[in-house]
Amino acid sequence: MFKRIIRDSFTLVFGNLETVFKACGAWFVIQFVLIIATQMTIGGSGEFSAATVTEEQLLTPAGLIIALLTIAFGFVSSASIAVAWHRFGLLGDQPGLIHLTVGPTEGRFIVKSILIVLIAGAVLSVIGIVSGLLAALVGSSYLFIILWVLACIFFLPYFMRLNLVLPAVAIERPVGFKDAYELGEGLGWGMVGAALVLSLPFIVINMGLQFLLGLAEGGLPLILIQFKVLILNLLLQIIVTILGISVITAGYRIAMERANGRTAS
Repeated sequence: MFKRIIRDSFTLVFGNLETVFKACGAWFVIQFVLIIATQMTIGGSGEFSAATVTEEQLLTPAGLIIALLTIAFGFVSSASIAVAWHRFGLLGDQPGLIHLTVGPTEGRFIVKSILIVLIAGAVLSVIGIVSGLLAALVGSSYLFIILWVLACIFFLPYFMRLNLVLPAVAIERPVGFKDAYELGEGLGWGMVGAALVLSLPFIVINMGLQFLLGLAEGGLPLILIQFKVLILNLLLQIIVTILGISVITAGYRIAMERANGRTAS
């Protein structure tokens, strides 16, 4: 299953790059503009800066408003992109050249996404409390970190199986979390591993490009270097985002093939 998920995800993305940019392009252009506007507004310098926003800047009224808008934009844009890509991967539906669709399906997708985040947050909180109590009994802060990380790794494939509700919503054949969890039996680690294997090279490339551009600071205007870094980050983010969505698409396809096979037999 692991190899098939990797193969199907990779082929779906890199065999359809035009569709990738149709699904993501308009949203990432808006994100690009928002990043620059955010850095100029919160930074207060009136100049483009690729520096990380500080906690003090974030806690200003403008910073809090922008933070809330960023979170809302993240959910809406992610839902629109994911719905379009799941529908393309599973039904063959082509997104428009300028894809900024937000409708009832995307709304249901957002609700399911938030529920998954809340479920994961609740489980991780319980893990944190238990790990903290055990670490306090032993008197080791390192034990808390070790236990928390190990528990998170253990539960990760179970969280991935819950994500199968998302493509089902996208193609308007919704299933409950219990059904999605059962459909994903045996696919959790395969999806986790595929997402890691497919994303890691692009994350490394991104880090390498930023390092190389940092070395070139003396030969190019700083604003030009920052602009190039931002563009490269967005392009790599598009690929990593779609690869992650494609892993869930591939997992859902395999799950449904197995379910249909059991029904037929």
